[in-house]
Amino acid sequence: MIEYPAPDLNLMSGPISIGTSTLAFLIYLFTITSERFNKRFQTKFSPPAASVRKILYQRLLGATLFGLIPVLIIVLVFQRPLSQYGFATGNMMKSFLWWIPVAALVVLVTYFGARNKNNLAMYPQIRVRRWNGELLMVSAFSWIAYLAGYEFLFRGYLLFSCLESFGYWPAIIINICIYSLFHVYKGSREAFGSLFFGFLLCYLTLYLGSFWFAIFIHVTMALSNEWFSLGYQPDMKLVKNACKK
Repeated sequence: MIEYPAPDLNLMSGPISIGTSTLAFLIYLFTITSERFNKRFQTKFSPPAASVRKILYQRLLGATLFGLIPVLIIVLVFQRPLSQYGFATGNMMKSFLWWIPVAALVVLVTYFGARNKNNLAMYPQIRVRRWNGELLMVSAFSWIAYLAGYEFLFRGYLLFSCLESFGYWPAIIINICIYSLFHVYKGSREAFGSLFFGFLLCYLTLYLGSFWFAIFIHVTMALSNEWFSLGYQPDMKLVKNACKK
């Protein structure tokens, strides 16, 4: 009988993170695209309310799967501090200073890109005609929660685990490949665009030693795109007190 050596956790953290990240995404994707999931909201709420609740639920589900599962694995399985996976707070100011010029460029790009018809077909994700300040804020906070978990999954848990198991460049290549594949269901534009964006976030995360920059810039991109898209949508508008119609 062949005797197999016991797995070395220092080498297995990368494969474990790849497997669990893929599993978390599959659960998320097949949940939000399931007919049962969509019917649940359509039968219980009016179309405008269903649109709001469905998107908020999707983001909360993503924040939980992408953020909580990696934290549990790091704490219970790897038994290591979260700071080893990009959760360091000592260099947050440095990340913030890097964010300022890049954020200005991102806002400029989204200002012109948001008016694209393919973009307007998808964003804002909440498809209601009348937005008020409350909905705008709730959507923004749900984006922040979702993207915080999302970036911890990719630029924290997955990146630093693969760095330990495979080394610097393999960790980046694995990360951007999986990151791009995670965007396939959103279309070719986002799938190919995520290759460059993923590389930039991985490189700066490892340079800065934390994923805070990745969260800052991803939130900037999401919120600026949502707000500009809302302004470009011919059938949507922001009002002071709006019924979600």
